[in-house]
Amino acid sequence: MTCALKIVWLAPFAYAPKATVSARMMPMASALCRQGHTLTVLVPPYDNPADSGRVWERDGVRVENMRLPGLSISGYTMLSLAWQMARRARQLRPDLIHVFKPVGPGALAMWLLRHRLPNFPIVVDNDDWEGAGGWLDVNPYPALQKRALAWQERWCLRQARAVTCASHALMERTRLLAGEKPMALLPNGPDRSLRAVVAQAESRRDELRDAFGWRNARVLIYAGTVPLNHDMDIAVRAIGAIQAGIPGLKWAIIATGAGLPSLQAAIRRAGLHSLTEHHGFMPHDHLVERLVAADIALYPYRDSNINRAKCSGKVIDYMACGKPMVVSDVGMNREYLEHGISGLLTAPGDAEAFASALAQLARDPLWAGSLGRAAQARLWERYGWDGRVAALQAFYQAAL
Repeated sequence: MTCALKIVWLAPFAYAPKATVSARMMPMASALCRQGHTLTVLVPPYDNPADSGRVWERDGVRVENMRLPGLSISGYTMLSLAWQMARRARQLRPDLIHVFKPVGPGALAMWLLRHRLPNFPIVVDNDDWEGAGGWLDVNPYPALQKRALAWQERWCLRQARAVTCASHALMERTRLLAGEKPMALLPNGPDRSLRAVVAQAESRRDELRDAFGWRNARVLIYAGTVPLNHDMDIAVRAIGAIQAGIPGLKWAIIATGAGLPSLQAAIRRAGLHSLTEHHGFMPHDHLVERLVAADIALYPYRDSNINRAKCSGKVIDYMACGKPMVVSDVGMNREYLEHGISGLLTAPGDAEAFASALAQLARDPLWAGSLGRAAQARLWERYGWDGRVAALQAFYQAAL
């Protein structure tokens, strides 16, 4: 029998609006707590000041937000948050610390901890291509900050006793940066509570469609972040190509992100603004209602380092809500979905193929529905955390 552990997780940023804490960490953490482990998540809420100093418990997981030293975000802010996280982690006296993302305040806290506790078991989670060739090339950071983040990523992966990765591409990258060490592939999965939330929304689907003004529409939906240098222009071109042939077509976009203004501008240039509705961040239960009420979900990719490494929480939500979907055949998408059985995978960057797949689903609702139901069943069968938590427990025991 596995011994109960006292575990501390260090988050990279706030609980919301980004999804790493809520969509990647919390479902995994809840599953561990159901196995009898004690787990505290320490959060640096620099991107959501309203959470400064807040503490709450959800599904047995204790979430502690550090206190922001002021309203502005600066190097001092990050150092203060990292120092608070390191101090609190030591106070909790855990058996093991798991740092999520090898960059940011959590990773800086790891650096502080490693100097005080040189032999302590620290695991690092790698869920994005953070360094050169990835987000460092996309985000407009100053040159000095880019060099610091690239160093931080390499240092954290090398200093970790073990590494968890969200995708095969990230496992390969970890080997390149840190050499051979214990690693585990941990793709994202749904929170167990999501099943009941989806079922409740499904029981009210017709009511929800009426409330959203979608009664007679064929609703395409995209939900998530729109970063700089996004790939949503593929969706704009694809929807522009099929709009005339699909009566009642509507596109719902529920998104935030630095790339949102450029997406909205592209939609206006393509003449799609009249069939598009935009929504900003909304609570997850409300997002589930929109997804359940919609007809087809979409998420286009190009073939890039970032996309090959990505393990999308959007796809998890789409599958949980039983959505027939069109996504690009890149990275972990081909792990989650079987083409023609639980979704449609198209060549990356190919707007024409993306348009053809959307049109197929829009014109054959019965077939589309069967794909959505297969995706939903596949998600809970293969990626539910209750079925995978034993592997994570064994990995932790090996790291100890």
